[in-house]
Amino acid sequence: MTAVAVERETARGLVSDQFFARLSKRVMTNNVIAPELADRITEQALAYLATAAQKPKDAPTLYMSPMVDLGWHAFMEYTKQYDEFFVSHGWPKVHHRPCDGYGGEVYPPAETVLPLTVQAIERAGYNPDPELWDANRVDCGDTCGDDGGGGNPPDCGHSH
Repeated sequence: MTAVAVERETARGLVSDQFFARLSKRVMTNNVIAPELADRITEQALAYLATAAQKPKDAPTLYMSPMVDLGWHAFMEYTKQYDEFFVSHGWPKVHHRPCDGYGGEVYPPAETVLPLTVQAIERAGYNPDPELWDANRVDCGDTCGDDGGGGNPPDCGHSH
């Protein structure tokens, strides 16, 4: 039996080339990392956000790795472009919900939830970068959750 190759979409195409370069440079300078790593982080953040925004209402929260979260944080600094990203694709805005371990809010273990996020990104047609989704480098203080598509637990305190 021959394996069927699945053509995956690149998340870079979700924004203009010019804005991708600008966003990636922000990731690079904010975190003092190499340009190639910043590009990978930026692409994974876009794939995550696209996946989270389009998930079904009954889907569980998708969680972020600390490396990819660097891209999400940088994108949110561009508030106008962040809002336009969702509007231009007809998606609900994904709100950022960090788990800081304070106030009794604790997210599930990263080794449980990050593989589910990676699977969701794959199902959405994007290529996850396994090195950037490594659950072994995560503690609760580093894990963030989405607010896209209405898939959050009812007690999470978000409003749309």
